[in-house]
Amino acid sequence: MNLSQEHIDFENKIQQIVGLTLLKVEYLEIDYEPRNPIPYYKSQFKEIDTIDFSIILQTDKNKIEFYWDGQFYQFGIGIRFNEINETATGRKWDVSNDDLWEKFIGQKIENFNLTWEEVRTYEEKRGKSDKFIYPQDIRINFSNNKSIFISAAGFLNEDDNEVMGLLDNLTVTDNESLARQVKMIT
Repeated sequence: MNLSQEHIDFENKIQQIVGLTLLKVEYLEIDYEPRNPIPYYKSQFKEIDTIDFSIILQTDKNKIEFYWDGQFYQFGIGIRFNEINETATGRKWDVSNDDLWEKFIGQKIENFNLTWEEVRTYEEKRGKSDKFIYPQDIRINFSNNKSIFISAAGFLNEDDNEVMGLLDNLTVTDNESLARQVKMIT
């Protein structure tokens, strides 16, 4: 797979997370029930959260937002630094003390691995095909030798056993075996 300069620049942008210490984690969800707010990010799998908007990592130096994005192809992983794009209907949930995240609080990000996927499209009317390379998921490795996996994917239905990619959703877990089982990562 040949990456363009735009792809390389994207990886270099993400490189900025290396060396940062995680202090707090929030999920930004669409506010489905403004009068009776309840979190919707839990999935049928205890170790997988599914977020319809973004994951915000507050570190010792930056606020980092991972979100689903269309920079390369709709929908892949996107990242912003210190420019949180909150919607009027969004609700934040502090998940720093949740089982999934508490082991990463106070830990330094050591490195990451971004997975690029290739998708081909074909427009029948014009007889035109295109190839797109987009960031599907990211593994973030921490100083405690544990990793978090974030994928631009989601469960179409609550009882699905596998996620679908190319959705306006993120899934996150620290269980690599489960991430592979449900097709969050390959």
